[in-house]
Amino acid sequence: MQNPSAITRNVVAQLDQATRFEWLRRILPDFMFDAPVLLMNWQWVAIGIVLFVGVVLDRTVVFALVRVIRRLLHGVDLDMNPKTLRGLLRPVGILAMALFWLAILPAIGLHRGAHDVLKIAATFVAATAGVWGLYRLVDIATEFLHARASRTESRYDDLLVPLISKTAKIFILAFGLVFVAGNLDIDISSLLAGLGLGGLAFALAAKDTVSNLFGTLTIVLDRPFQVGDWVVIGDTEGTVEKVGFRSSRVRTFYNSLITVPNGTLLTATVDNLGVRRYRRFKTNLSLTYDTPPDTIDAFCEGVRELIRQHPYTRKDYFHVYLNGMAASSLDVLLYTFFEVPDWATELRERHRLIGDILRLADRLGVSFAFPTQTLHLTRADAPNPMDGDSMNGDPGSGDARRAARAIAEAGLGGAGVVPPPVASQVSAKENRGESGGGE
Repeated sequence: MQNPSAITRNVVAQLDQATRFEWLRRILPDFMFDAPVLLMNWQWVAIGIVLFVGVVLDRTVVFALVRVIRRLLHGVDLDMNPKTLRGLLRPVGILAMALFWLAILPAIGLHRGAHDVLKIAATFVAATAGVWGLYRLVDIATEFLHARASRTESRYDDLLVPLISKTAKIFILAFGLVFVAGNLDIDISSLLAGLGLGGLAFALAAKDTVSNLFGTLTIVLDRPFQVGDWVVIGDTEGTVEKVGFRSSRVRTFYNSLITVPNGTLLTATVDNLGVRRYRRFKTNLSLTYDTPPDTIDAFCEGVRELIRQHPYTRKDYFHVYLNGMAASSLDVLLYTFFEVPDWATELRERHRLIGDILRLADRLGVSFAFPTQTLHLTRADAPNPMDGDSMNGDPGSGDARRAARAIAEAGLGGAGVVPPPVASQVSAKENRGESGGGE
């Protein structure tokens, strides 16, 4: 049997509803109070009007916010397409529409079942729009941060902005699912308990994902590279194009895109060629064997002066010396560095330096060698200079030694003079010969 107090409350509610809508009976025709389908006709009309006003409110709120935000963005020197901005602000309009529905819904006087159904629907729309609005707000903040990052010289913020954006979106989605479920009175405790029981299996399945996440933290905290750096990671070489939560994308020099899991960065060796201050240039200038020694000395000093005069060459550390006697050439070692920001500038400066070396060689009358072979013909009865005691007892040997001493003393500037080591402004660790620097 129904509780007498409940019966009393229902009677009071019906009388109250009759009293509240008595004024409608005086202005509306009688057929509006018929109820052919669940609700009275005037209630269906009222629901339609509320829906229409909510849609108008949605459009009005979005239009007003677009005007206000564009004015604010213009003040910080950041412009955004109105169509794009309307798409980002659409959840705010939907949220305003859903809140309007929730506020007006009790005034229509629906019976309990219809009221609960419409309230749940409006609550779902409001909760979803709120989460969607926060998600879109992250996009607006990301646009703003990208604009600020593009004005700075550091590329670390270019790497950090996408990671912050993705992290915020993941947290908003996780929070949004719980928030929407809570507003719909859905019990998620059983779901969480199921996740707890399957935690071990989930952890094993997500092992690589966790590894990639720690790799991402390595990139953020240790900064082994930034977006735009030229790197070598294992067998992968190219320019870092994008850094994500799971992987990083490297654009190779043959324009393919390689995806490197961030988990590999925990153990891999990363060679960041993009942060080099200097780029080494090492080559041999092969001169012909008929080049006089004095001309070789003048040519080497001229090349050194070119290095001193070129704007992008390192001035405190370079070497230009006659370094070898090859089969068909006298090899002058050119060892220098370029202080350039990128590979394109390095190629241009190499071109300029090599071109000036060719012009210098032309003015000094220096010829560059190419592989040649000279054939000497002798008669069978010709004396062999290696026969006899020519190496030990020939009187000409003494003349040769005296000539060698005179040449050496002339080159050193006097007898007993020992030239000091080459002065260098670099550290001893860097000044270690062939192993110093990278290509």
